[in-house]
Amino acid sequence: MHVIPGVFDYVRNPLPIMPKKRNRRRLILVIVVIPLITLLVFTYLFLSAEEPPVESVNTSQTAISKAKEAEAGTYAPALLEKAETMHQQALDEWQKQNELVSFNRNFGYMRKLAGEAAETADMAAERAVYVKDSLHTSLKNKLENVKHKIDHFESYYAHLPLKNTTRRNFTTAKMRYTESGEAFARTAYHDVGINLDVAGKLISKSVQEAHNYLSDYFEDLPKWKRWSDETIKWSQKNRSTAIIVDKFAHKTYVYRSGKLLKEYDSEMGPNWIGTKNHRGDKATPEGKYHVTVKKAGRQTKYYKALLINYPNDEDKARYQKNVRNGNIPKVGIGNLIEIHGDGGKGINWTDGCVALTNKEMDELYDLVRVGTPVTIVGSLRSLKEINGM
Repeated sequence: MHVIPGVFDYVRNPLPIMPKKRNRRRLILVIVVIPLITLLVFTYLFLSAEEPPVESVNTSQTAISKAKEAEAGTYAPALLEKAETMHQQALDEWQKQNELVSFNRNFGYMRKLAGEAAETADMAAERAVYVKDSLHTSLKNKLENVKHKIDHFESYYAHLPLKNTTRRNFTTAKMRYTESGEAFARTAYHDVGINLDVAGKLISKSVQEAHNYLSDYFEDLPKWKRWSDETIKWSQKNRSTAIIVDKFAHKTYVYRSGKLLKEYDSEMGPNWIGTKNHRGDKATPEGKYHVTVKKAGRQTKYYKALLINYPNDEDKARYQKNVRNGNIPKVGIGNLIEIHGDGGKGINWTDGCVALTNKEMDELYDLVRVGTPVTIVGSLRSLKEINGM
């Protein structure tokens, strides 16, 4: 039987068409499946990429803000600066990681920096609060101490004719103390410390200078007490009136038969500390004198007056010695020292006299006569009795 060539071969061997189908399948696999798999892989990598620790950074920033509110910049500056540096390093690390492919980023170091920044900021805030509390207590005690010295100075020294430098130091100290108190009230403790240190040094210096000044003056205390005792004994012995003026106490005492009869507030010359040395020094003399003239009406411009015998022999001898030594100008010793009226002004205003109110002058005028002793002393009490020093 004759078989047609070609047809038989085709039926027996269909291989020529098989490679085309396989290639098509392969093409479909390449075009569809592989990209899909790649997409799935990248999707997985993208979804599994680490998220930046935004909350950690926000926490550290919040902690730093709270530290600043607690004034850590003033009271814990090193800790605050350290916290801010670590916070900035965390931000720099964040930027560095953002420049990488998302699935290749690692925010572990950034998270560590942000956490340490927050912890350090918390420490700064706590430190600031502690320091402020400590300063509050210590500065409060210092304020009270300086105020005590200022009050002491005002009570015992402010009315004295002190040196200009001493008074200026006191004025500056008081001003700095006031500024310190205002700063303390608004918790600006740094300002308190600076002003308070200055105030403390100046008021201590003023007190010491004033005390030294008075210590020298009070060396005559034994003499003053002796004069006073002699005057009171004279009053007792002669059953008569005697006057004692205590300049430091600003008092005039009237004794009758050795007993205290009257006591008057008195005003003197502006430079009343120390005895009178020469004309025009506006100082009230110290010594044992007596009334030489009783003045009233047109005899005096001060209502009524009791003229005393200043200068006495001791005053004249002291004046001559001081002139020879060049301690004072040769302008005359001065005179016309009185106990007179028109007082009650509340200040030391006379040219060296002792001033009483007119009502008190009426009483005193009637109690004395020409020859009545008038003893003027610096003080009848010791400096320690007066100011505790």
